[in-house]
Amino acid sequence: MTNRREFIQYTGAAALATAAPISALAERRRPLPTRPIPGTDESLPVIGLGNSGAFRADDQSVASTLIDIFVEHGGRYIDVGGPSRFSVGKLAVEKDVSSALFMGNYLDPKDASTMHKEAAIVASAQGKSALDLVHTRNLKEFRAQHDRYYALKEEGLVRYIGIARSGQQNHDAIGGLVENGLVDFIQTNYSMLEPEAVDRLLPLARDNGVAVNINRPFINGDYFSVVRGKELPEWAAEFDCQSWAQFSLKFILAQPAVNCVLTETSNPKHAIDNLGAGFGRLPDEAEQQRMLELLRSYT
Repeated sequence: MTNRREFIQYTGAAALATAAPISALAERRRPLPTRPIPGTDESLPVIGLGNSGAFRADDQSVASTLIDIFVEHGGRYIDVGGPSRFSVGKLAVEKDVSSALFMGNYLDPKDASTMHKEAAIVASAQGKSALDLVHTRNLKEFRAQHDRYYALKEEGLVRYIGIARSGQQNHDAIGGLVENGLVDFIQTNYSMLEPEAVDRLLPLARDNGVAVNINRPFINGDYFSVVRGKELPEWAAEFDCQSWAQFSLKFILAQPAVNCVLTETSNPKHAIDNLGAGFGRLPDEAEQQRMLELLRSYT
């Protein structure tokens, strides 16, 4: 598997993937576009931060830089799990940006008292009276114990509840939760190399008023292995795309059901490059098909 740093070094594309997007964002100095959370008057910027290694390792220096870049350009959504709930929460409080950030937390099914206590502790650590979003990867137990999540929402300890699970094999189960009205958010995978969610799950979420966050936009680095050594096509500029990373992100954002794409990086230059995908035109259907065909020709 090739990560993006190795990919850039291999292709000699550092100027394309770092300097150009940094310059472009510096010129814009405007916040990221947003999309509404269905059924609410609240919106989320289209590019988010996943639970990066810097957050998990409590690397306060790098994490601080990532949050500064993110907030400066109007980012809100940060996905936090495990120790990241506290390391990111600490920085948000210190920087006085808790209210500006929307944090996606993870809370697994437990007895009601334990869940209540954990939610309260994490909310306090993040400088919030209520957690913005809690989800779990445990589809079966979430359905069985949905009432406990709903109780946290009714008590005002949680604002939104949802499920986070990747893989086509989970789409039917996630879709069932959507159809039954049990979730406010779903988090799943969708990209040119994993496009299956577009067949049913994404339209289902949109039709049922459920927000969608997308993970694995680069398939944990596998995407960069596919495009390694390839030049970004000139026609990518027609939809304001300046790098291979933006190529993937813009393809994903072209789906109207998608609220936010979660990009997981510990590299500030990569974070800026990713943010650049939120600006400018998105590919239309014909262009999306052309992008798919190009990637498939590389595999």
